[in-house]
Amino acid sequence: MTDQAKRRQALTVAKDKLQAAKRAIVRVGAGGRGFIVGAGEDRFVITAAHCLPLERLPTPHLANSINEYTFEDIIGPLHAKKLTIWGELCMFNLTDDVAAFAAPDDQELYDQCARYEEFTGAAAMALGKSPDVLAPHLWEDHPGTTAFTLSLKGEWQCCTVYNNGRLLVITEGADAIKGGMSGSPIIDINGAAIGLVSTGSDSHNKNPSLMDCLLPWLLRKLDWQ
Repeated sequence: MTDQAKRRQALTVAKDKLQAAKRAIVRVGAGGRGFIVGAGEDRFVITAAHCLPLERLPTPHLANSINEYTFEDIIGPLHAKKLTIWGELCMFNLTDDVAAFAAPDDQELYDQCARYEEFTGAAAMALGKSPDVLAPHLWEDHPGTTAFTLSLKGEWQCCTVYNNGRLLVITEGADAIKGGMSGSPIIDINGAAIGLVSTGSDSHNKNPSLMDCLLPWLLRKLDWQ
């Protein structure tokens, strides 16, 4: 079976799960994406840190107020021209290029919290286990893990992923990663998120593994498949 035929077969097998996952992908910031993940009844939006407007980041300080961590009009439907959902930044890591939003404070920002909960409550995906770490010199003799990313046209693309330790490297299918896809989830064949798109299709294509790059407190909260 050719590589192209294998990709078509993988897309067919995972079709229903990918359609469900697509509903949880959102727009974040001026031109990035994110995705909604479940944590029991709570919802978080995970995205790439570089998708956030850095000029709006608060100065690190334990005494910062809730409002300083709240981003106005930062989240919306995937193809929306105008974003209307507020989110409270609860994780920001430029080193691994990962950020996460939670619901705004339900006391000080009741209406904004309600809109966040209504918007994110419509769909959510679970996290999946990252592929086992494999040294790059062994990749030629190993088939890699089949995964999927969502194109700018909203179509699922099959790719091959290797775990380089904390980072997922997309090999087959890497040329389909384009600007504007940052923050999109990397989905396994079960429809679970295992990573997020951070870099382009060059030889340095490296993307954060969620299992390795999200903060432990958040990993403990999230739903796993």
